[in-house]
Amino acid sequence: MGFYLNSRGTYTLYQSEAVQPYFVDKSEMLEHLFPLIKAGNRHICLTRPRRFGKTVMANMVTSFFSKACDAKELFSHLSIAKSTEYETYRNKYHVVHICGLLI
Repeated sequence: MGFYLNSRGTYTLYQSEAVQPYFVDKSEMLEHLFPLIKAGNRHICLTRPRRFGKTVMANMVTSFFSKACDAKELFSHLSIAKSTEYETYRNKYHVVHICGLLI
């Protein structure tokens, strides 16, 4: 199990996914998290069935909100960049990314 505070690792992992030929842009999902963050929710849990992209989605969320590194270039060509609140939330928060491995 790993715990990461403002880690660049998740950014690097999401960046490598975003350049793949069959990458599907799901960044609009971030816009649904904005009201939760505005309301003061401090914990977000991503759940999905097995093999539905939880890790990629968690890496996207961490890369977008974390202060670890500037993700402007990474997200500028994705659909979330069209949001009016894009700059308000991008890279403004301390993010703890917890990943677990079940064997």
